[in-house]
Amino acid sequence: MKRFWKFILLLLIFVVLFTALFYYLAKVPGIGNVISVLSNMLNPFNEKVQRAEINLGTVLYDIQQMGFLRLATVLMEDVIKTRDYEYELDRILDGKYAVDGMYIYRAKVSYGVDLFKIEQDDVIIDQTQTRITIYLPPIELLEGRINVERLETFEENFKSKIFGRFEIGAKDTWIPLEIKERVYSFCDRKAEELLTREIEDYMRSKNKYDEMKTRAEKYIMTLLLPYTAKGYSVNVLWKE
Repeated sequence: MKRFWKFILLLLIFVVLFTALFYYLAKVPGIGNVISVLSNMLNPFNEKVQRAEINLGTVLYDIQQMGFLRLATVLMEDVIKTRDYEYELDRILDGKYAVDGMYIYRAKVSYGVDLFKIEQDDVIIDQTQTRITIYLPPIELLEGRINVERLETFEENFKSKIFGRFEIGAKDTWIPLEIKERVYSFCDRKAEELLTREIEDYMRSKNKYDEMKTRAEKYIMTLLLPYTAKGYSVNVLWKE
């Protein structure tokens, strides 16, 4: 019986000493890597349990939970002068009226990624390589179009015309509301075209698309940190 207890005591001492030695050797460069590999080989069950938690539905849900990823908001203003569009306005107003005015417009637009457009085929989980690959949809206007607002009006002067000349004594108050609405609608459309072109040129010239892509990739990487903590690498690509 005494021999049995001596054996148990020696076994416990051996286990403690071996554990301590194993712990300190693991901190030594080179040796630590070998020990880590051996540990994974001798105990693959734990790793399989962690990998079993990674599934397509969970990853897709974690990505889509924000809905829309807003990456940039742009504000821009410009002026529309009716004198720059005399011929077009004369045709719209049937040659009966003339207008001289300036209108200030402001455009606001938000760019981002619609995360709901990420489909199951866009998320690839490689269990063997412990790698998650995400294909993001292209960056787009989140509202679908640029929102343009008429802010101010300067030097607006409507006049009626007879035989190509201004009618003597004509006043702005005599101009039908429909005529004014035609002018406003025309200027609104021109402002939208102008500001859309200017914003697109600005985004391209300042490399804003590259900046937004980098920001989106960092966001996805941060969002999937729980998976990288389990040993998975994350690779973010674009569908475009």
